[in-house]
Amino acid sequence: CAMAPVSETPAGMPVLRPSIGFCIQTVSATSSSGRWYVNMCRHKMCEMPIAYSGKTVSRDWILANGIGNLQVPFDIGSFRKVKERAEGARQTTYCIDVIFNPLIVQLFMDDEFCNKMAQYRPFVIGLALKRIEETIGVRLAQDQAKLVKTLRYKDGEGDDGSIPREFEDVPGNADCFDEQVPKKPNNVNDVTEAEPLIQDMTPGGARKPALKKGFLNSSKAGGSLYGEDGSKEGVLPENAGDPLGYIPKKLRNSCKIVDCNAPEYQANAKQRQAVDETNKQNKEFKDQLGGDMEKWMKMSQPEIWNEDLPDGTDAPSDARKYDNDYSRFDKLEDVEEAPVVEDRDWYYDSSGNRRSIEKPKAAAGSAVTGASEASKGPAVKRGFLDGVKKPLYPNGSEQGAAPLSEDEVLKGMLKQAQEMAGEHPSSSSAAAPRAAPSVVKAKESRTPEFELKDSLEGLQLVVTVPGLESMQDVALDVTELSASLAFPAASGFRPLQVDLPSSVLPTKVKAKFSKKKGSITITLPAAGKARDPPAPSPPACLFM
Repeated sequence: CAMAPVSETPAGMPVLRPSIGFCIQTVSATSSSGRWYVNMCRHKMCEMPIAYSGKTVSRDWILANGIGNLQVPFDIGSFRKVKERAEGARQTTYCIDVIFNPLIVQLFMDDEFCNKMAQYRPFVIGLALKRIEETIGVRLAQDQAKLVKTLRYKDGEGDDGSIPREFEDVPGNADCFDEQVPKKPNNVNDVTEAEPLIQDMTPGGARKPALKKGFLNSSKAGGSLYGEDGSKEGVLPENAGDPLGYIPKKLRNSCKIVDCNAPEYQANAKQRQAVDETNKQNKEFKDQLGGDMEKWMKMSQPEIWNEDLPDGTDAPSDARKYDNDYSRFDKLEDVEEAPVVEDRDWYYDSSGNRRSIEKPKAAAGSAVTGASEASKGPAVKRGFLDGVKKPLYPNGSEQGAAPLSEDEVLKGMLKQAQEMAGEHPSSSSAAAPRAAPSVVKAKESRTPEFELKDSLEGLQLVVTVPGLESMQDVALDVTELSASLAFPAASGFRPLQVDLPSSVLPTKVKAKFSKKKGSITITLPAAGKARDPPAPSPPACLFM
């Protein structure tokens, strides 16, 4: 709001003198040098900021939203040149007063509010500098504006110059919102009636309104404008009422609308999917069969060039450190994502009409009812073991038993060895009275008996092994002049080694095990002329 200048102040009204606020120092942005002091003053005659609706906003609204979208009333005046140049100052100094509402100045000096509204101070300074440029034609640099901390008012009255001067309006100063504020008429009779919106502009004719206000409210218009049947004007479109009317006619006649949720489409899709799955399985079987055939052919027909290599030379291998063959990625199959199917109980037919899908109702029956009831309840009810007459595990459950200790394992192996030897420790222990537990010593291993004799092929070695269940874990090693056997620990036999009187062929050796006779017969074909047969002697053995 622009304040009245001093010359227009009515008689008897005190002279306008604002209150001090703060002072800002800046420089001129033009080529002319000089310092400028802008005294930001406050006075209660300046109104609060105004919204674009014309209503004055409250203090709480400004604290919450700021003044960025408001019209801020303020005024400038008391422009003067400071006499510091005459006292030896290097630059000319100018002062001008800008008056705001006291709330605007108070919020400018509130650091907490300005930290919340970071653009508040630049906005207020920009308003003042822009108004100064419009009024006196001097553009001041906003980027060089700074707060003067040593004083709050420049070039004031009094001994210390802190009393603001009397406000004098700048000649030609006009409020920036004067043109936007609507002016109220002084006299009601001065209000002229607005001209009608529709007028008859025929040359020579009287300028009378074509339509008078309220012509439908007269008694002649009685009833509705178009009657009960409505207006007969206009033409009914060709595709009126057609659900597919929004589609162009040519496109609508040349295509067919298919909804993926229609039952017919779903049935055809399932049939097509089954056929594709069958073809895929047939193709996989055919590819696998063809690949195996090719592999077998390569194995049956080795590389012919390998025959030319010297003896003891391996086939050449790829000397490269890395394999850069990326063709293996061509064999990777693409994983197709399953299409997302909408869960809805309706669809559109080929004509665009909405249809409902009728789901088959489940037949009423005891079996279905029982299954549904069983699915609802838990499979095992709580406390079902409380009413049983017999315990579920009389001797305790054997599931999850602890592993046997080392002593128990040794006792089990000893018991198994005694049973294989034909002894029955249970019978002897049952006859004897119960006594204090004693330490049981394991039975010592024995060397199996053997017989070496001549045969038509060369030599024949017969080893007697009573109690041996099978040839599993029995190791037979035959050299040109010796034969050795190693038995498992549970059998109770020591390893056996026999020196042969003549050379044999180790690659032609044959062994036969007879569980009924409890013997192992080893046939040793002779390699050359046999030595003199040894004199008959009792069975002998060598200990390792």
